[in-house]
Amino acid sequence: MALRDLFVSSDGKPKLYRQAWSETSDPLVAEARSQTLAIQRLQLWLRLAYSALALAALLAYWGFTDGHSIVLGVVGSVLGSLALGVVMVLRTGIRNGRNNVEAMLRALEAKREHGSKQ
Repeated sequence: MALRDLFVSSDGKPKLYRQAWSETSDPLVAEARSQTLAIQRLQLWLRLAYSALALAALLAYWGFTDGHSIVLGVVGSVLGSLALGVVMVLRTGIRNGRNNVEAMLRALEAKREHGSKQ
């Protein structure tokens, strides 16, 4: 058994699990894939927002405790509040996006089960 046999069917086409997402005729699969990619991009922004939140907390701590300018503490607090708001929005968007993709996949699975029973 060659490696090619694992990924290519006897008629020369890629097996279902290896097909490119753009090759599917089902719009639900394409939409689930595009939303999954969007969720991955949101997760990147979430990591950046967490980093900004940590830096703002350090700036606020440094400004308020080490006898430096209180302005640095206030700036760090304001930036931290903004970063926290961004984190909350991104986490909500990611959670709702995951729920949406899971619902699409459940609908697709039910559609395929219904189609195989006929």
